[in-house]
Amino acid sequence: MVVTVTRRVQRPAQGGDSTAILARTAALARQRVRRQRRQGQEVGPLAWFAVQGVIDQQVVRAVWTDGQLRCDRLLDARARLLVDLGAEFTSDDPPRRYQASLQAPPVAVLLTVIRACDLTTVLDVDLGTDPPPR
Repeated sequence: MVVTVTRRVQRPAQGGDSTAILARTAALARQRVRRQRRQGQEVGPLAWFAVQGVIDQQVVRAVWTDGQLRCDRLLDARARLLVDLGAEFTSDDPPRRYQASLQAPPVAVLLTVIRACDLTTVLDVDLGTDPPPR
């Protein structure tokens, strides 16, 4: 199952080339994971995600696929700061604790990218719960 959450904001678009590359990367990741699941290959949850947000009134984007994060420079710098500061993410139900990371586990990377944004406007996440192929 893929969940997409979108917030509409009026912000100027930034970095057309990087935007196109990140959008294409997300689309290819989505297709690849679907194909792998159809073929019966084991693909864990959060095999890919895409985030769009705003930092200092600039639109920023990130895509996680193949165990790597690709993102705009501004978002990368802000996320690295969170890692360097040792930011931590917790939940009560179920009890979980994640350190800010740009490498692994994917859920920690996703939380780091979301927190790095002043505002998250689009969140496209693969939850790994597609129905089995027929």
